[in-house]
Amino acid sequence: MGKTLLGGVKEGISVSPLKKGGKYLVKYSNLPTFMEVEGGETYSFEVGGKSEDVVKALTDLQERKVFNTSWKVEDVKMREAKVERKGFIEVELLTPALLVDPFRKDKKKRFTNAFFVTFAVNYMDHFKFSREDYAKIALSIEEKVREEPSTMEYARVIYAGKEVVGIMGKFRYTILEKDEEIFTVLEIALAKGIGSSRKNGFGRVSLK
Repeated sequence: MGKTLLGGVKEGISVSPLKKGGKYLVKYSNLPTFMEVEGGETYSFEVGGKSEDVVKALTDLQERKVFNTSWKVEDVKMREAKVERKGFIEVELLTPALLVDPFRKDKKKRFTNAFFVTFAVNYMDHFKFSREDYAKIALSIEEKVREEPSTMEYARVIYAGKEVVGIMGKFRYTILEKDEEIFTVLEIALAKGIGSSRKNGFGRVSLK
């Protein structure tokens, strides 16, 4: 719905699913395949990316009629994605994430909390790395971070009429070497999400 209110897909940004009462509305495959919204209620969604890309996208935000329902904008708030430079990070996955294979182009996804996999798309997107380039530095990234006991589960989601399997949970990491690139990538993840299909609301995260 957020993409529709913005007038379609915009370059360089991600758009979250609708949010109500602090919870994202995601169509899980073990639930009925329809979702309901109630008239007169307030819903929100998030747009993440570079400030100039977000501002450009928001210029197209306007009242629209979708599914025989009129949607109008009540308020817009801007905030900077900042991550504290500390030695321990907990990443909570708020919507299912689709973690790509950082070493080969494959429709199959990875199911792990390994730091260099979890944030591979963020590294490649921000620093303009190819898979080949990223493969050369993946080990050096992993040497700077240690995975701690984490929780992980899998969620089946209906997307574009098909069932896809994403990963959920709370991933915990100790930062062994406070490399500024690591914190930059974490801030990008906070703003835009992790994994693939971020434009479609997958991989939304919170950090603490």
